[in-house]
Amino acid sequence: MQLTYDHILTLAPDPGTAHRAKSVAHAQRWHTLEGNGRAIWGTLGDPADPYRTVVDLQGPGFHCTCPVRRLPCKHGVGLLLLFSKNNDAFRVADEPPDWVSGWLKKRGEFVTTKPETPTRTSEVEQALAEKRRQNREKRLLQMSAGLAELESWLLDLFRQGLATLEGQAGGYFSDLAARMVDAKLGTLARRIRQLPPLMGQADWHGKLLAELGDIYLIVRAFQRMEQLPEPLQDDLLSLAGVNFKKEEILTLDGIGDRWLLAGQTEELEDANLLARRTWLIGEKSGKVALLLDFSWGGQGFETSWRMGTVLHGEVVFFPSAWPQRALLKNFEYSHEPFELRNGHPSLTHFANGYARVLAANPWLAQFPAFLENVVPVFLKNNFVLVDNDQRQIPLLADEHLGWKLVALSVGRPVSIFGTWDGVVFSPLSVVAERLFRGL
Repeated sequence: MQLTYDHILTLAPDPGTAHRAKSVAHAQRWHTLEGNGRAIWGTLGDPADPYRTVVDLQGPGFHCTCPVRRLPCKHGVGLLLLFSKNNDAFRVADEPPDWVSGWLKKRGEFVTTKPETPTRTSEVEQALAEKRRQNREKRLLQMSAGLAELESWLLDLFRQGLATLEGQAGGYFSDLAARMVDAKLGTLARRIRQLPPLMGQADWHGKLLAELGDIYLIVRAFQRMEQLPEPLQDDLLSLAGVNFKKEEILTLDGIGDRWLLAGQTEELEDANLLARRTWLIGEKSGKVALLLDFSWGGQGFETSWRMGTVLHGEVVFFPSAWPQRALLKNFEYSHEPFELRNGHPSLTHFANGYARVLAANPWLAQFPAFLENVVPVFLKNNFVLVDNDQRQIPLLADEHLGWKLVALSVGRPVSIFGTWDGVVFSPLSVVAERLFRGL
């Protein structure tokens, strides 16, 4: 377990908790501070009825009697921060109090040893393989029926014109999306539910037509799946709604490297579903990995990342014609300087790279890129990036972010990491004067 200051702060469920934890990381705030080789614990607050906080160093695990139910709370993180910087403040206790030992015992009951997997005969393995094949064929049959209905709907819409969508009842798109869910096409159902908001935007005809065209390309490609390369088949199944199990992905070989946490976004995917995208850049490999996490109903994310942090570990990519989404297999925090390499030295180089990626995966939604030697400029009421050849691309930046980039640049070239969606570049971090700054 890493007990560095930065690592402990990442254990907090959100930045607010991490900030508040610093205020309780002082010995004078606590009535008692004790620990042994297994755990540390302490009490603070009202002396008559104090909060009791314990941190199991094996895990770590947290417990606190404060009313906050989202763990770790500020008291648990603060106790660990205090221990990391001043462990002399803790009295060594051979026997922990009952409230500590009771919780540790209860926690231990949840840690069960994995039973040995019984050896399967070849007949059993063949039967299981046949069962998986039948389940896959059944699902593909359901998906094919749903895609056939979707194709018919799209062709009717194209023949009648997009204007027929105006004035449709509220359930027009939601009913179609529900039928796609029944057909095991959950991802496409989500995209259909996101069509009505496009109709309220400027130039909605063009935006809606682009999205419908993308969906139609999925439908047509699915009909010819057997003719596609296997990696592109994986992309297509993922787009249609078939998810890979994380347990299976983690059994694959990964790429060991030092990884920079280069950017992060959060956006509402559905009514109660928040998606967080965290981008990593490999120092030696030059690979860019996407960690995709979801939070349902405001429950928060399991891990909190601090931009600019460097991880040393193994990243495993999901199967794809152009691997992007990944999982962290194992890692530790690194404090050595990180050298960014393999960026795009010009916008022409960037455009050629984007073209190659689209040739491999035409459904790529976001192309991550590290642009070198670009200058943020306010031009004709818009912010753009200009390279040494005077080529430019538009920035997705409001007034605050745009002028912040201009100020950081001061008219000199900087390096910017972000994502390109085919129309605009969304900046996520910048390197100016050899200093990394998250945006």
